[in-house]
Amino acid sequence: MVHSDGTWACNPFSSYREASFQHLRKLFTMEIEPNGRYHSLQLAVSGTTYTSNHIIASQDSCPESITLHDYEAFGHIRTGHKLQWRSMLRELRRGVLNFSHEDVYLLFLQAMWQAGPKSEGNEWRRESHIDGAEAVFGSEAVKEMEAVLDSIQDNRTWAYACGVLISMAARILSLTNKPQVRNAAIGLLRRARRVVHKWIKEVTRADERTNAPVDAADDETIKRRKALLLAILGCSTFNVDDEYIDRVLQSAQDVSFLVECRNIICMKEPPVLDTLPFSLRVLYHRDEVLAIRLLPRLSAKIRALPGGEGGINEGIKSISESYTLMGIWKEYGQHNRWYSTRTVAHQDSKSLEVHFNLLGMHPTFENGYM
Repeated sequence: MVHSDGTWACNPFSSYREASFQHLRKLFTMEIEPNGRYHSLQLAVSGTTYTSNHIIASQDSCPESITLHDYEAFGHIRTGHKLQWRSMLRELRRGVLNFSHEDVYLLFLQAMWQAGPKSEGNEWRRESHIDGAEAVFGSEAVKEMEAVLDSIQDNRTWAYACGVLISMAARILSLTNKPQVRNAAIGLLRRARRVVHKWIKEVTRADERTNAPVDAADDETIKRRKALLLAILGCSTFNVDDEYIDRVLQSAQDVSFLVECRNIICMKEPPVLDTLPFSLRVLYHRDEVLAIRLLPRLSAKIRALPGGEGGINEGIKSISESYTLMGIWKEYGQHNRWYSTRTVAHQDSKSLEVHFNLLGMHPTFENGYM
């Protein structure tokens, strides 16, 4: 609430010390792995006030695990808040940075999501993101993202790179008012969804083997995290502004994919989230908000779409084929997140009532879990 004199109801922001804002900036800044290959470049993630010369002059801090070209490419992304989008597009074309690395993913997220200084005339679109709103830039960016997606679609180790493309497409969609750019961005999100879905099938159906000599427990943890990451990335293809949700969540197949991803997230999330890497925790918490935001639309689609109920069936079937579902789902209770159906009775088994929570709980039966 704002008073007539322009001050905030609690206190005007001007009454707070700069130290308070520094604390908030730290809380809202992505944290790269302290012991990782980019550990000396946290300042390149935290702000945009440093210069390219600063990065060049600090080459003596370049870790042995990366090349000088990699070090400079990472450091130059955010040198100047008005240049960030152009720098990101340049790196997509150059291919110097390893986009499959989680720290590079965090760098791009920080550049895309940090609001930055306000624009002249106090317009809603901040100075840092004016390029993303331009028609020519937006079209070129989506074309370049399409080319990158083509090059990585057969290699699921590039999951974080796909996450970069998904986030960029969704961000450009929120910035532009050009129909052709909007259509291209939505098309890219749908393509990325198909790629992620293919990777999910590979991870969940194949026995994962790693080259590193890890024990069985570590190997299982790695597999669970891979599946969790892919499922969250799949859901993120629906994470667009409210006005575009109906364009990315249109069909029974979309419902099925979303249900499948929600199931995987529920099954693969660890008991203690702090055990996840920072990048995966960021994605997980963002997905929690998305699940709640999509709930009314998802429930409405299930009721209204031809074959919408079948979307739940197919999504659950992709996880487990132990039971045959009747496919007639009805809302259960007073909330629009619970649906129920029954299994088909067989000679040696009776029909069971099945309950499913659209927010992601694994399907439950009269006698327990599936």
